[in-house]
Amino acid sequence: MSIENALFLIKNELESAILTNGRIAQTSLIRSQKLINILHNEIKSEFIKYGISPQLIYPPLDNTKPELKITGLLKAKCQDVCIIPDNLNIKNISQSNDSEKIIIINVRSQLSSMAKNIDTLYERTFAESLNLHLKYPKQCLGEVYLIPTHEYCSKAIKQNQIKFNQFHKIDDYIHKFQLINNRDLSKKEEYKYERVCLLIVDFRPQQPKIYSTIEELKKDKIIDKNSTVSMDGLTFENFANDLLKIYKQRFEHYIRC
Repeated sequence: MSIENALFLIKNELESAILTNGRIAQTSLIRSQKLINILHNEIKSEFIKYGISPQLIYPPLDNTKPELKITGLLKAKCQDVCIIPDNLNIKNISQSNDSEKIIIINVRSQLSSMAKNIDTLYERTFAESLNLHLKYPKQCLGEVYLIPTHEYCSKAIKQNQIKFNQFHKIDDYIHKFQLINNRDLSKKEEYKYERVCLLIVDFRPQQPKIYSTIEELKKDKIIDKNSTVSMDGLTFENFANDLLKIYKQRFEHYIRC
């Protein structure tokens, strides 16, 4: 699968649910985690493409369990996608110091009601990195966050219809996620992730369109032409490879690829 195919599947699954039974079906689909698991699978496939053995990925490709539960400074949490070192015994991993050698990727999406949730979701994202980095300073963390340029219209969903409203705070998302991207181990930046991917997608076309540059966003009038935000280091391209490079600098041979 490719990221383009994954987004095509997400669009079709979501819109089929909305057309069938509106808000009820949409809510049921989201709670089932079927949509986000499509994205999980694509992220796992990216790591495999760069040489990671499927046996080192949890949950395994095409599976939703077992998730690894990692205990940070304040709380324990089941992680979305983990890449473990060779020969690591996962049975007692929850509070083990070996947890620091695991690559952890959080995966989130927000396809409607975006204005209501940006602060809450950003604070949650911010807290996840702090919880882990304050206990495991060298841990490599990734974050993949999917947002639409035009969100699905909540009123239309209630009527079993597909309509879109342009979201006007895309540059706000870009700015916020750049602030927690590209963590520098030599600085006090425990709140940052080693690599963030802000996946900005227009779901209106039959094949969803991914935006990878500010120039594209300005050309399509998604953000203001005078905006000064940058997408550098925030795209899906090379996300997995960038994390693996950072990991090798810190831990060398623990994960073979």
